[in-house]
Amino acid sequence: MTESTQTPTAQSPAGEHAATSVPATMRSAFHERYDAPEEVVSVRTVPTPQPAAGEVLVRVRAASVNALDWHYLTGLPMFARPSLGLRRPKRQVPGADASGEVVAVGEGVTLHHVGDQVFGEIDGGGFAEYALAPEDWWLPLPDGVSREQATTLGVAAETALQGLRDWGNLRDGQRVLIAGASGGVGSFAVRLAKILGASHITAVCSTRNVDAALAGGADRVIDYTREDVRDLGDRFDVFFDNAGTLPLRDCRKLLVKGGTYVSITAPKTKWVKPMPRMLSVPLYFAFTGEKAPAFKVASRSVADQAWLAEQVSAGRLEPLIEQRWSLEDAPEVLRRQGEFHAQGKSLIIP
Repeated sequence: MTESTQTPTAQSPAGEHAATSVPATMRSAFHERYDAPEEVVSVRTVPTPQPAAGEVLVRVRAASVNALDWHYLTGLPMFARPSLGLRRPKRQVPGADASGEVVAVGEGVTLHHVGDQVFGEIDGGGFAEYALAPEDWWLPLPDGVSREQATTLGVAAETALQGLRDWGNLRDGQRVLIAGASGGVGSFAVRLAKILGASHITAVCSTRNVDAALAGGADRVIDYTREDVRDLGDRFDVFFDNAGTLPLRDCRKLLVKGGTYVSITAPKTKWVKPMPRMLSVPLYFAFTGEKAPAFKVASRSVADQAWLAEQVSAGRLEPLIEQRWSLEDAPEVLRRQGEFHAQGKSLIIP
């Protein structure tokens, strides 16, 4: 699915605002229709984007893979099509998290300069040699943080942070249960729960991920292929549910009185699931003594990304990176992402 062409070199399109040459074309993962990643994603040569006023062009050195990319590729579940694109995908180049160096800036840009090392969550486009985004979406790379580490601090890390801190209202000394503790969101949830002050973390994952969860800071790990967390007889202040497989009545039984249930995801089907679960969570808990915020999607927050980078720089947070792939491997890594059995984050290195 990979086209073989050579990329010519031309002067940067940013004129006086660029101090380096930028190729006229670049290699990019691309898809024009919905289907399985291996069927629709190709790597091709396309024109390098040009920064308009207020935009910054970055030579991508690392991009992280998210479940979000898989949803934009497949258009599933169908009820999400209004936001993904009714007939065709709105995002045709995957990759919502990227890092690299600034190579050109548009008129009026003051936050970044050519040569700066930056990272950020962008509106797609990370699976390419160059990515374009508004200047305030890019953050400077702090000392002590690698580009690979920084590129993981977008969608998954923000979901874990906002889920625990804002939706779960996690406080010092509380006990936390994290189901689905192995993927991008789950691995960050284990690490961030400890940073946010949890006194005890119980993680639920499969056999292959037990050691990784313990290394990430979990005090106890339940291998769901051998044990059932419901048999522990334990109760938790916050249940961060990144799996959504237990009946809600059992989820409630795992909470202390007044505890909080945070629903991040649930098993999916082609048409409607996980919508029934999304709708039923706040309704079910509305009539109990426990709390459950309505289903939410993490917001892009440069403040949160900066805070996460500070934790990495200070040595308090170490993102779990499972594998590194070339740009030509994009169809395969996206296919694997759709299996939802990742261990930490996977990266594309263009």
